[in-house]
Amino acid sequence: MDSMAAPARKPVTPSTLPPTSVLMRRALMKKCPVCGRGNVFASHFHMNRECPSCHVTFWKDPGESLGAMYVDYAVATIAFLVAWFILDYTTNLSDAMQVAIVAPIAVASILAFYPISRSIWTVLVYISGGIEKPRMRAIRGGKAL
Repeated sequence: MDSMAAPARKPVTPSTLPPTSVLMRRALMKKCPVCGRGNVFASHFHMNRECPSCHVTFWKDPGESLGAMYVDYAVATIAFLVAWFILDYTTNLSDAMQVAIVAPIAVASILAFYPISRSIWTVLVYISGGIEKPRMRAIRGGKAL
């Protein structure tokens, strides 16, 4: 066996995961799915690359943000349909006017829920084994390497 081979990834198993309620709470609070202490976001639109507390990398591959877009799509669809039904049953506006009102609501819902949708996707990446716990750091002379 080659001594230079990369170490095998230890898969996340259901027995090592926190309960689903804890993971969902962490996603809604925009906290790290691994430790629950670090913030996933530095600001509303700026996601941290790694957890400031436990130093896990949230999304290693650039394509992982595509999955969060599915969550955004679901949020926009729900906001659109709820607003449409409310307008349809409470007003006598034309369909074109309703779309003109509902479309900005759908866009605003994506912007408002952006950090939560990314946090939910980060939890799903963690559950699927895409986020690994960081290795222990060697400390020499009291300084982390």
